[in-house]
Amino acid sequence: MVGADPGPWGPTVQAGRRFRLLRVLAATLSIAVVVGGVAAYTSAQLLIEQAETSLTRVPVPELEETAAPTDARHFLVVGSDARDELDDEDRDGLSLGDFEGQRSDVIIYVAISEDRESISLVSLPRDLLVMDNGRPAKLTDTFAGGPDELIRVVRENFGLPVNHYAAISLGGFIEVVRTLGGVEICLDEPLVDWRAGADFEAGCQEMDATEALAYVRSRQGERADFERIDRQHDFMRSVLGELTDARTLANPRRVSRLVEDVAGNVTTDENLGIGQMIGLADEARGVVSEGLPMTTVPAYPRRIDGIDFMIPYRPGAEALFRTLIDGEPVESRGTRDERDETSVVIYSGGRGDGAGIVRSTLQFAGFGTRPAGAGPEELRADSRTVVYEIPGEEDRAAWVAATLGAPIESLPAGFEAPETASVIVSVGADASG
Repeated sequence: MVGADPGPWGPTVQAGRRFRLLRVLAATLSIAVVVGGVAAYTSAQLLIEQAETSLTRVPVPELEETAAPTDARHFLVVGSDARDELDDEDRDGLSLGDFEGQRSDVIIYVAISEDRESISLVSLPRDLLVMDNGRPAKLTDTFAGGPDELIRVVRENFGLPVNHYAAISLGGFIEVVRTLGGVEICLDEPLVDWRAGADFEAGCQEMDATEALAYVRSRQGERADFERIDRQHDFMRSVLGELTDARTLANPRRVSRLVEDVAGNVTTDENLGIGQMIGLADEARGVVSEGLPMTTVPAYPRRIDGIDFMIPYRPGAEALFRTLIDGEPVESRGTRDERDETSVVIYSGGRGDGAGIVRSTLQFAGFGTRPAGAGPEELRADSRTVVYEIPGEEDRAAWVAATLGAPIESLPAGFEAPETASVIVSVGADASG
């Protein structure tokens, strides 16, 4: 449960090098099925029967113990980088490295509100620290025991209900992008990453399946894995836009191909059928067309026994999980560009370790940070970390507060904020590891 002990919140660890990172994004395609990608045009019974026949279903008994307290729906979507379904041409054309078998390289929690007016997508980094039968483990490693083990660990560590499970293979990723004819991705700056096979100029460009895979696999950048997650979110928005585009929905042949591509590469629990997916999609179609809130569990890197983990930042993660459990919309954290342009001044209040954790958490979330010593006495926080909003920068303060799970307060009368600061954070006792 959220905040329960033992959990991933409190082990004594030593700072270490950055963690290993996500490898592929395949899960987005099953999200498209769940939240309404092709559903708007697949009401024809023939297509429904075709999809039902193509789906692979597996028993997931653990779902029976994770009923939500409301009629909100919660999905755990997993992407696998298994190569066994790829032909030789695809293997040769994609920079995938040498690997046999299957891993859960992408894990995304999808929450659909009770009134179907809100859908939130939250990425769970594969290296998140969890306690599995009393031992520290990476979230991704728990998938070795199958979906039941993964769902159990998510419930026990984070208190998140899971009503349904879906997984999609790397082959599904490739086929859907090919059927769509590519996806448009806009880059603020060039992206070159030979490990992922990425070599793109700045600007908007149409990417084919090979290029899109290279883009979402790239971890180039200071935030590494979290850079990759941001790229995955960009890709998901582009795919959902393509799937709901009128030109796509008006082409019966393309819709049929998309249904075949997705359903043929998706594995779901036994109780999740195409009819239910379509029903949810129809109810939430307006939300999808307006864009979906996407965020990542706030976390910071640490090493335990020589292994690199991402430690969930407890106050921010617990606030996020409570929102998901209650079926409420996730608060905005700003866009990637907006976070990058936000300068956060951090006052430690004499809590050096806590200030380091807060700074690292914000940096991995994409904010600019600047330590500024203990800070003035009048801004010292007690038990809880406090976010101070600077006049005219209320939105930026809200993004930081949502990330940290912290309250927002106004600056004391007459206090002059440091030059270039967008937001001020005063570290409280809750920030300690």
